[in-house]
Amino acid sequence: MDTALEDTPAGDDGLLDLFLRLAAIPSPSRCERAVADLLIAELRSLGLEAVEDDAAETVGGDTGNLIVRLPGSGAGAPIVIAAHLDTVATGGQIVPVVENGIVRSAGDTILGADDKAAVAALTMTLRDLLREPPVCGLVAVFSVAEEIGLLGAKAMDLSRLGARAGFVFDTSGPVGDIVVRAPSQTLVEATFHGLAAHAGIAPEKGRSAIQAAARAVGALDLGRLDDDTTVNVGLISGGSATNVVPARCQISAEVRGHDDGLLSRRVATLIETLEMAATESGVDLELSVRSAFEAFSLNDDQVAVRIASAALRAAGFEPRLTQSGGGSDVNVYNTKGLPSVNLSVGMEDVHSPQESMPVARLHEVQRVMRALVEVAGSVTA
Repeated sequence: MDTALEDTPAGDDGLLDLFLRLAAIPSPSRCERAVADLLIAELRSLGLEAVEDDAAETVGGDTGNLIVRLPGSGAGAPIVIAAHLDTVATGGQIVPVVENGIVRSAGDTILGADDKAAVAALTMTLRDLLREPPVCGLVAVFSVAEEIGLLGAKAMDLSRLGARAGFVFDTSGPVGDIVVRAPSQTLVEATFHGLAAHAGIAPEKGRSAIQAAARAVGALDLGRLDDDTTVNVGLISGGSATNVVPARCQISAEVRGHDDGLLSRRVATLIETLEMAATESGVDLELSVRSAFEAFSLNDDQVAVRIASAALRAAGFEPRLTQSGGGSDVNVYNTKGLPSVNLSVGMEDVHSPQESMPVARLHEVQRVMRALVEVAGSVTA
């Protein structure tokens, strides 16, 4: 097994080392303090100060969003380049290793390239731009609690950034993808309230909440329903013991869609199915429905798309306009009025023990970030 040092390409200049150090620090959502402290120290060593906002209190975590401003040498509003500090649950202590130019986890854990690969590349981009200040200013944003509903971005006051466009690096696939379309997500929590009874002595006196929930799930259309909409039941919990008719069962579901009208109809159908199952089972139903994030769709004439496309070409990549089935901080940025796109980082198999990050793509991402700042200074809104 190669060590990171042995597999570091000539001219790496610290990028791989920083990524490995960041990846080794667990930072599940709402617990980003340790990785944020490392990043703050790294930025301070470069002569940069990160301002931490008050998002920690809003999201119920231990860390706020980190914001770093790098003024440009010319006039005009700056751009935002962003990545998030948190990961999904790690599954244990992460030990990143480099094998044949690919960074992986040595154990049965995630790697955390989502999104620490982008965090490392953005930090090194700031370092490089200090040496040669760009025409266009840069606001670097390191957000928190992205993986649990884009909470850090939602808590951020984007109007204070004064930016003209946003570029979030937070999607898989080869460098060159520009996500210009992503769906809305609606979350539905349904709690079935039945009646407890002894399962062996008097089961007829009970009404099973689990049976009602199972009836509902069995009647739902799940998966990809059409080109624009997906439905999933991701969590089920309930019951207390095998000898008790369960009085409570909760299911958590989501509906995603690019067409908000169609999404609303799919949500209505889901709720109708849940209510019918509860009625047929003789149990009560408690519902909670909320929007997690809103869809966005940008055309190739909008400023964020034009800058991203030109920057990719300048960095040696052919831009590919794509759509995503997932949400990111970009959904929040666009909802709040900052035209933004999501750019590929090059990580693969995220949120799984198979997650990987090619070392070469780390440098490609850094190159694209540099090009974004350079191109933005010459692109008019």
